[in-house]
Amino acid sequence: MTPSLTCLIIDPDRLATEELTRGLQNRCGARVLATATTVAGAIDGLYVLEDRSIDCLFIRIILWDDFLQRRSSWPQGPKSVIFLSAQGEKCTRHVPGEVDFHLQPPYQPGRLAAIFKRRADPAFQPRSLDFFFLKVLCRFHAIYFSSLLEVHGNRGWLRIKTDDQEYMVAGTLAEFERRLTIPCHRVGRHLLLTHY
Repeated sequence: MTPSLTCLIIDPDRLATEELTRGLQNRCGARVLATATTVAGAIDGLYVLEDRSIDCLFIRIILWDDFLQRRSSWPQGPKSVIFLSAQGEKCTRHVPGEVDFHLQPPYQPGRLAAIFKRRADPAFQPRSLDFFFLKVLCRFHAIYFSSLLEVHGNRGWLRIKTDDQEYMVAGTLAEFERRLTIPCHRVGRHLLLTHY
């Protein structure tokens, strides 16, 4: 008998978490090791488990930055990450094209089965997880750290330049710098250069 996939769910929406847990256990035969509303809570919960290996991490997009900041605290990283968004979330419409896996309630059995089938396909090559989400004009973009060149801040706006795109978003350099988990260098008050 094939061992069931082990899953961890991190989502502040308890009702959505319960629905996903039922779908994974009852319809997909997966084993949900733990659920948490925060990344810190999930890490604490993993330390009390004997089996800490996670096949699939289900995590809300809004918690991804926190996961990246605490990634070194994880006993073992997940083998796959499935990004979750709220049922009415409009800004995640394009996320399926930016990441390997994305789910939105209602968690239909066919959608869960399709994720596990694609994940198990020997030809499937997972993308790197070294990225952060940038929300621009009601659309989430996965920005890979390796593509980030510079960030210029001026009067509450940031111009973020990657190797193939440029984005304008509201924010400050200090806030943006706190989000990064890669080496960077401030040049004066208004320019941040990355060294990936």
